[in-house]
Amino acid sequence: MRENCFRGAKAVQEALLRECGVRRSIRAIEMHASRLHMSLKVRAACPECGRIGVHLNRQSGMCARCTEFMHVEEERAFNELLQAEAEGTENGRLIEELRREYAALRQRNSRLCRKHGLLPKSKRAM
Repeated sequence: MRENCFRGAKAVQEALLRECGVRRSIRAIEMHASRLHMSLKVRAACPECGRIGVHLNRQSGMCARCTEFMHVEEERAFNELLQAEAEGTENGRLIEELRREYAALRQRNSRLCRKHGLLPKSKRAM
């Protein structure tokens, strides 16, 4: 009963039925909790760390600590991505030149197709 009291009386009833096979009324659960000085108030629990009674962030649905850990991990992953891209830019000039040449060739071919009434590359059967 203590394990599920933060979820409310209905959750305690379902847990007792599932674990012990005993069905207690909501009123019986409330009375037993009162005798044990247990609160049956429904309190939020962080899905990540399991802390009970903490404020949950609206967007992430996690407590402040877990949300900050998530943000740090996201930034680390983004940093690794940026570093990988930065390492690839050493050959960036070559790649940029090849892209320009490719674009110029495509434009020239497109103009020739239009000028002479030929089918463009996308319409040809290959």
